[in-house]
Amino acid sequence: MNEKIGIVTVLYNSESVLSEFFETLNRQTYKNFVLYVVDNLSPDGSLDLSKKLKQHVSFETVIVENEGNYGVAKGNNIGIRRAINDGCDLLLISNNDIALEDKAIENLLIGLHESHADLAVPKIYFYNTNKIWAAGGGFIKKNGLTVHFGQDQEDNGQFDINKKVDYAPTCFMLVKKEVFSSVGFMDENYFVYYDDTDFVYRALNHYQKKLWYISYSEVYHNESSSTGKMSDFSVRFLWRNLVYFTLKNYNPFYAAYVLVYNFFYILIVLFFRYSFKQWKIALNAYFEGLRLFLNNKPIQ
Repeated sequence: MNEKIGIVTVLYNSESVLSEFFETLNRQTYKNFVLYVVDNLSPDGSLDLSKKLKQHVSFETVIVENEGNYGVAKGNNIGIRRAINDGCDLLLISNNDIALEDKAIENLLIGLHESHADLAVPKIYFYNTNKIWAAGGGFIKKNGLTVHFGQDQEDNGQFDINKKVDYAPTCFMLVKKEVFSSVGFMDENYFVYYDDTDFVYRALNHYQKKLWYISYSEVYHNESSSTGKMSDFSVRFLWRNLVYFTLKNYNPFYAAYVLVYNFFYILIVLFFRYSFKQWKIALNAYFEGLRLFLNNKPIQ
């Protein structure tokens, strides 16, 4: 077990979390990896800090400087293609607001092989807690949304069983390179949010790939460090992209149900939960998602 892993991470306002990301990567027991840092013209000091940090770690770091903010989907695609061209056997798509336990990569790779999986994800905690952020995930049939198993639960061993799952976020996901040959890459129409949901859905439902949750691989996630938790930006792209994802991936009858359900959810429920400003953003984003699907050819 000595496959070369290409770790792909996209920079945007990441300065506050980068040092720990590099430090915990440097402590990994599995050493055969290259870090690909894709900078989306981050306005903070992320790029300069990455260049400094790469001088103080034992692993190879490749920095790709984009000419603009291309979004997470395209940024990941750029890094993934570069890693494949450089001969990497597996791709580890990773946020940089992740802190890793020392055996996280080794255990995730072991779990992927033992499960005969094509994709694998670890147990993810909220940063600096024993509270679970995601122990794998799935889809909620009544609204078409995704769910993180175990979210907000204290870890008392109830999620210590490896299992096949139908969904997981790609904030730390190990993928065999062959998956990209058949499934393709991230749909860049998303820009950010749901690009990972779309990729996983295509892999599992259209190409019968297997995704496993590996309980003994552990990382910590400092959620939404780059976009802001439920910022105006997040509200817009989450609702826009849910609509686009629904139209692209679900059968017409189920898609119609999901769209109607979520339209009234935004119209009525979110009117009382969001500020008036964010409620209007969510409502406009819903129709933006419809236009996005109608006016752009979805990337399969």
